[in-house]
Amino acid sequence: MTELMVGLGIMGLTMTAVVAFTFQAMNVFAYDSGRLLVNHDIRKFTGDMVTDAVFANYFQIYQDFSTRSVAKADGQTGDFLLLVTTQVNTSGGTVVTKLVGYYRDATTTTAGPVRKFSATMNPAAIIGSPTNTSISPPVYTMSDLLDAYAPTTGSGSNGIVIQLAQGLASGNMFYNFKDHSVMIRSQINEQGSMIRRAVNTYNFTVSPRG
Repeated sequence: MTELMVGLGIMGLTMTAVVAFTFQAMNVFAYDSGRLLVNHDIRKFTGDMVTDAVFANYFQIYQDFSTRSVAKADGQTGDFLLLVTTQVNTSGGTVVTKLVGYYRDATTTTAGPVRKFSATMNPAAIIGSPTNTSISPPVYTMSDLLDAYAPTTGSGSNGIVIQLAQGLASGNMFYNFKDHSVMIRSQINEQGSMIRRAVNTYNFTVSPRG
């Protein structure tokens, strides 16, 4: 009986060690997988942002995707970045031909996905005031243009470019630097770990050059 109890005790300790080792190995694997996903998100986001900025002529930053009536000035931050592409029409006027938006789908105190949308103006639109859509090309305020061409606020159908991000610029993701460049400051997470998330701080600056 004593030998049996000793044997069961040794087996119990062995099983405990095996379970602990297996759990630790699974956690390391999950964390490493999450880290790879974070790096993938960063590369994709950077590539998309650079490509879109090359063709954009200027940008505007808004508080969030729902609150987009007043653009943020130099030194201010927001969670919705709009890249605007323009061209000169046959009359010599400047018209908007494309909008590309990046927005963090979360509050300033929580992490959430970063989504992207792209809208081509057809016909091209002039930014002005008051709104007049009866002429060609139509005249819009930027707020009305967003309402007309951008996806509806709260839409979850827009593509995700970052799975989980939290803003580091006063709780927001995008910072207006002298109305010339956009500074992106964010903490990017992945829920791939059983115990701890894979986390990476992301700092990047981009300037429209179209």
